[in-house]
Amino acid sequence: MRKVIVLLTAAIILLYTTGIGLAVEGEPEADNISQIYKAKVIKIKDTIKEEFQEGNITVITQIADVKILDKDLKGKVVEVQNSLSGNPAYDVELEEGITVSITREEGEGGQATFFVAGYERVSYIFQITGIFLVLLVLIGGWKGIKSIVSLGITVFLILYIMIPQLLKGMNPILISIIVCALSTVITMVIIAGWNKKSISAMLGTIGGITVGGSVAYIYGMLSRLTGLGSQEAQMLMYIPQEIQLDFRGLLFAGILIGALGAAMDVSISIASALTELSEKDNSMSFGQIVRHGMNIGKDIMGTMSNTLILAYTGGALAMIMLFAAYQRPVNEIINLDFVATEIIRSVAGSIGLLFAIPITAIIFAFLQRKICKNG
Repeated sequence: MRKVIVLLTAAIILLYTTGIGLAVEGEPEADNISQIYKAKVIKIKDTIKEEFQEGNITVITQIADVKILDKDLKGKVVEVQNSLSGNPAYDVELEEGITVSITREEGEGGQATFFVAGYERVSYIFQITGIFLVLLVLIGGWKGIKSIVSLGITVFLILYIMIPQLLKGMNPILISIIVCALSTVITMVIIAGWNKKSISAMLGTIGGITVGGSVAYIYGMLSRLTGLGSQEAQMLMYIPQEIQLDFRGLLFAGILIGALGAAMDVSISIASALTELSEKDNSMSFGQIVRHGMNIGKDIMGTMSNTLILAYTGGALAMIMLFAAYQRPVNEIINLDFVATEIIRSVAGSIGLLFAIPITAIIFAFLQRKICKNG
């Protein structure tokens, strides 16, 4: 097991040191990026209301004093301007005592101007993340600590290997398969060790998500999906790196990452159950083991498929409500690029989960019979 961990660590270091990092070529210089600070609103000094007859628009400008709470200007009180347009999606209404994020921009002659960027949410994100990690340890014990380690490695692989390589123009299919495979192997080794259970779960996961991603890519090509169904994907066309991204390949990569966790859950559940059964009855034939694995998988597949589809549906709830409100024909809705993209993404991911079941069962049966034969 130690050799496996050493090899995996070496592979990550090799990938990271071959020009990979969050900073990529063509990234804007740090001096040109507005600095963001955390600040507390001390006093609302003035509120200016302007009405424009053209378009019947009312703009309210708040002028307030805020106290900066971090970085090089910690403790300094500065004046900020904050405009309210009446759109709750963008407006940040200042109140005394609340914490906000502000940006600092350098004007002519080095004069700094501060603007409100949004509500401060980072501290609350850290709080709920901390609660999650503490619960993992309290409920899971040593297994929970292992889960935290594997989660941290997965996040590292995505942020420091996958994303920078994608921004350098690397083939998204290749890098997503590499990252998913590494994440799967590392997670399984940390959680379950190096044995027939972890090996069958690894190969079942990798096989399942590869099938799901391939189905998505093939049907994305057949249905002529652009991969530009979301606003964020469209914005990638204008990034400063000026590279030609493979948006269909990014769709494939998204399928793999989105289905990876559920596929690992399915595979390790089947492998764990089969391990317990094989320890009780070491004389089971290859066919019996596969049959038991499939029976276990049948109980899992319904909930896991629901999990994946409901996750995508939850993210698109506002869009579904919008279509329902305007009562558009179903065929017209499904034909839209971004709707078709989400449907293919969720169905293909579920297909990947279904394939993970027999792959895991067959590989476990093969390893179990081989061990019994040699033993």
